Amino acid sequence: MSSTEATKVANKGSVISAAPLSRVSGRTWKATKKPTNRTMIHKSLRKTYDQRMQETQDLKALKAIEQGLKDEKKAEKDAHRDRIVERRKRKEEKERQEKYQAEMSARKRMRVKRKEMKARAHAKH
Repeated sequence: MSSTEATKVANKGSVISAAPLSRVSGRTWKATKKPTNRTMIHKSLRKTYDQRMQETQDLKALKAIEQGLKDEKKAEKDAHRDRIVERRKRKEEKERQEKYQAEMSARKRMRVKRKEMKARAHAKH
């Protein structure tokens, strides 16, 4: 008796095939295997190369617009910061000039005062 006949006798006439008909292991806790190759995906789910390239170009254009907006916002921020720094520098320079003028006018007053004292001292003699 051959192995095929033994299988028939053991299963009462039904033939057991050695190759599995599906990709399921038969174990309930294991997930079914999915096709990973793009050609095995259903035709309606596939995208053509041109469609994928169009999506890539659209995404690049969108990112370029976003980057432009970010750059514009950063430029505005930098300009604002520069204006503040420039204003502070002008204020410090103005204060320095005022301080210098006050000091010079105090020196001038002292000179005038000394001249007057000398003149009084000479007038008394």
